[in-house]
Amino acid sequence: MYNKDSNEKVCYCNNVTKDDIFNAIQNGADSVESVIKATGAMLNSNCAVNNPKKTCCYKDIVKVFNELT
Repeated sequence: MYNKDSNEKVCYCNNVTKDDIFNAIQNGADSVESVIKATGAMLNSNCAVNNPKKTCCYKDIVKVFNELT
């Protein structure tokens, strides 16, 4: 079960949290691409600077999407 109110960041460039992804899914996002569109994730990508992993967040978005669906 998902612990609502998770402020865990998934996309650091646009401050998208796990909760934002959950809300997007609850509002009808049914694919990773639709979650990205609904949340604004990956729009202002500068992952090498903003993400502590120094990688693109796409794989993290996919992981969270799969956990929540």
